[in-house]
This record gives sequence, structure tokens and C-alpha cells, in this order.
Amino acid sequence: MNGKRMNEDTGKMEITTEWINSFIEEQLRIWELAKKNYSDLASVKRRKIIVGELEIFIQCNPARIISTSANITDGKAPQRPCFLCEKNRPAEQNKYEILPGWDLLVNPYPILPVHFTIVNRQHLPQAAVPDDIVSIAERLPGMVVFFNGARAGASAPDHLHLQAVLKNELPLINLAEKFHPSNEPGIKSSSDFGLNLPYLFFSGVIPPSPAGYPLLMAGLKIGGPDTDGKFIDSELVNSFFWKDDHGVMRFISIPRIGHRPSCYFAEGDERYLISPGCIDMAGIIITPREEDFNILDQTDLLKIYSEVAVTS
Repeated sequence: MNGKRMNEDTGKMEITTEWINSFIEEQLRIWELAKKNYSDLASVKRRKIIVGELEIFIQCNPARIISTSANITDGKAPQRPCFLCEKNRPAEQNKYEILPGWDLLVNPYPILPVHFTIVNRQHLPQAAVPDDIVSIAERLPGMVVFFNGARAGASAPDHLHLQAVLKNELPLINLAEKFHPSNEPGIKSSSDFGLNLPYLFFSGVIPPSPAGYPLLMAGLKIGGPDTDGKFIDSELVNSFFWKDDHGVMRFISIPRIGHRPSCYFAEGDERYLISPGCIDMAGIIITPREEDFNILDQTDLLKIYSEVAVTS
């Protein structure tokens, strides 16, 4: 497959945008399900709502009903064959070992035109942000790699995995780069931005120097609030890692207080089938049902965010 080249500094093969595109194209050529779902993205409905000073897109993706309605209780998956283990994956699904022990896979139920799942080869629980997320983010140009905590949006909390999309697709990434420039290393709270935002998050800019290492380690350990109010619960977090256009490693961590909002469990007209994961928290709310897409408004989104995240 074309599009990889050797990095003379690291001695590793470098993944390029061309290789990413050809990897996806090859999957769509041989995998009919993936081809249909990626083709359907061209006709998904999308509309914009401004919540505080965060731009939010509501997107109707019927194919995402499987993830949104996954039967998750207290961060544990039901008894079923693990669809992320290699022996249970579709025969058409190709893999690429992006890092030792990690397989890069095309997500057959995409939210965006470039959407990967990155799966650990061992059947380990989705217990904490893995350190390898940093090395994986370094290898994927123009992409953001993210982790849904076991109680913060993961539809497969029984198997350690990451996902990746193009970084410029997510409004929250664009906002963080604007208000926390890459020439201001360190960790900032979103409350430092002076903006009206619907929830609290932490933004990290990691300098390429020894001073960056402790910042990086701190960013990996940010989680949801525990009973003492410390942000250390590793299963209650949405974390994003990426290299910006200046080549600087960055992260966003969103502490969570819950997996799903009350509207998910309501009945009748009060029910919205919304189960927020990283992409929803980053500014693209996924609605598998068209009735939810049509009716959700700013008040609804503020309530949803307030029930799953820490309000700033």
C-alpha cells in the first residue's frame, strides 16, 4: 500500500495522509457494509446550535443505533462475543499494526468520513487512558486520537480501544487551539478561557522538552471527580490527544459524572436516544433517530451536558 515513508530521525515507517486514504479505499472496495455506511455519510442531516460559546452540530446517523443503544451497566458490557477481539471481527476487516500490540481498523459504522478504531490485541478492560495513546497520536497526521472511559461513552468497555478522526472536524479541538495557543505550554482549565462553556475541561500543551514529560503524565491521569472531588476517576473521562499544525502534542480531558443523561431513560416525548461519548462532547451530537434530530434545542443540550459532565 502506497503512502508510507521512512522517518530518518526515528527509523520508523511514517504514515501519510495518502496512506490513510488508500487504507480506507481498500476497505470500501472489499467490504460492502463499510462501503454502504461511508456512502451514507454524504446524505446525513446536520444542523448547528450555539451552546454558550461552543459550536455544536446535531447529526442524524441512523447506523449509529448499535453503539448508542449498547446495553451498558456500570461500565460493563453484557455477555456477548467481543466484537473487537480479532477472532470475532468480520473477515473483510483489514488491520494494520500501528504500534506493537495495537491494530488500526476502519470503523464500519463511521460518524465522519475518516474514522478509525484502534484496538489493543489483548482483551483488557477500558479501565484507563493508555500511555500508548501519545505514540499513536504522533503517528497519525492531522488526526485526533480519543478514549471513551468505561463509564463515559464506551460502547465496548470490556475491550481496551481508542478511536481517531480528523482533528479539524471537532469544534472543541478548534476552540482549544484558538484559546490555548501552542506557544503557551502547560495545562489550563476551560474556566481560564473566559468563555461561556457548557462544561469543564482541561487543555494541555506539551512542549518538546524534558519539562513536557510531567505535564503529559498529568494529562494521562486526569479523570472524573471521585468522592473527594479529585479528578482521578479513570473510567469517567473523555480524553483526546493530537499533534497540532505546529507539531506540538496537545490533549483535552473532559471529566465526566455520568454515562448517559436522564432523557435516555425517559419515556414517550421526553425520551431522546443520546449517549454522549467523545465525539458528542467535542461538539457533534449523534442522533440515530430523526425525531430527536428534529426537536433537540439549546436547552436540551445544556441539560444533557450538565447531567454527564462537570459544569464550569
